[in-house]
Amino acid sequence: MLSKLGLGLALCLSISPVQAIAFTAAPSPAAMTPSTELSAAFTTALAAEMDAFVQAHADHRQFMGTVLVVRDGKTVLGRAYGLADLDQQIPHSLDTRFPIGSVTKQFTAAAILQLQDRGLLNVQAPVATYLPDYPNDTITLHHLLTHTAGLPNLTSTPEYFEWMQRPATLEELIARFQDLPLEFEPGSQHRYSNSGYILLTQVIETVSGQSYGDYVQDHLLTPLGMENTGYDGPSPGLATGYRGNARNYQIVPVADPTSAQGAGGLYSTVGDLARWNQALFGNLPGDRAVLSEAAIAAMTTPQVSLGIAEAPHLAYGYGLGVDTSDQPRILHGGGISGFVSSLLYLPKQNTTIVVLSNVESINPEQISAGLAAILLGESYDLPQTLDAVTVATAVLERYVGTYQLAPEFQIAITVENGQLYAQGTGQPVIALYPASDTEFFALAPELRIVFNPIESGAVESLTLIQGGQNTVAPRVN
Repeated sequence: MLSKLGLGLALCLSISPVQAIAFTAAPSPAAMTPSTELSAAFTTALAAEMDAFVQAHADHRQFMGTVLVVRDGKTVLGRAYGLADLDQQIPHSLDTRFPIGSVTKQFTAAAILQLQDRGLLNVQAPVATYLPDYPNDTITLHHLLTHTAGLPNLTSTPEYFEWMQRPATLEELIARFQDLPLEFEPGSQHRYSNSGYILLTQVIETVSGQSYGDYVQDHLLTPLGMENTGYDGPSPGLATGYRGNARNYQIVPVADPTSAQGAGGLYSTVGDLARWNQALFGNLPGDRAVLSEAAIAAMTTPQVSLGIAEAPHLAYGYGLGVDTSDQPRILHGGGISGFVSSLLYLPKQNTTIVVLSNVESINPEQISAGLAAILLGESYDLPQTLDAVTVATAVLERYVGTYQLAPEFQIAITVENGQLYAQGTGQPVIALYPASDTEFFALAPELRIVFNPIESGAVESLTLIQGGQNTVAPRVN
């Protein structure tokens, strides 16, 4: 699937999206005063702290991939963690290529704005101006760019998981949603939809006379020297994608890039994505000939609010999320078939943070947010093993069974080789560690489970403690 900004991912044993960050707060580093120059000693200390933070996640199976932090054009941290291919025992390197999912959208937006700069289109014009057969003349390119068109999200349909491994033409993809009823009046609200960026892909091809892959290659990637980024796969050096659980990693079949098109079909490396941010936010000679100041301003200016009442500072530009708080950020996340990504820019610190992983079940925004906190001298959390007690296997066996947390959501408790495991409906297996004979905790996500025996010793229910809520799940077998 293709993910959006990274504002919260559904985690194991949660019915609604919950953001879980680990257990133990790290000591707050000394506050850092923003400056254009960092001393070598301070940079070394910063890199060591960042590396320890990412390594802690890797040690707890919460990260595998590559990370790059660049401030003022200088690398603060660049390191690879874990394996690009577990079967072949091939380690990650900074040149490992990853499908980047929805981080692709900013490249698609840039291509549209290039075509506008050339006088070939206008983002305020209806889609039907450029695609005469499109059956709606009220949806504009601006609506597609900002997820305000009301189009149903193609990748949210159950059938998409069957389609995504097979090649598809743009016409085939668009036909799957173009005649569906709109979810709201165009321009009336923001609702993330990959369908809009698939339709933008068709606009780019029609107006430019080139395929999407060729256009992006010729007009963005090659001029910017992004040699490790592309559209057509499979690519040499591409990592294998996995889904992780408490026991192992399972290979996830690679999505065909044509199933995502300009909504999520590109692959890249941490170095190339840092180069991309340099093109957006730096001042290298020649970059403005590739992307004009007007194009960059359109991409990074808040165009629409995300409509989150508790976070009014979060907005969407063109292909980019924009945080207008006192500590502004420009960001986008991605996720597709075994891979997740996060590309973050901190304007006040002129810093890019890139996180790429070949494990779709981890949260890359959690890593990038922690790295940003270290840079800013803010507090952050580390995954840390809590002290576990020893519980006899016979006691663990008493808890084996199925517990009903909600009408459509159960928790299955199993024991394997003296280890207790929990698995929510449709979710990965997580390991549970004993804090006592009846209370257990998980390292990721942050939760506790308390088993509730009656006087006879039989266990009739469990209590899930997560996100400040206690939910009792009766045992059903």
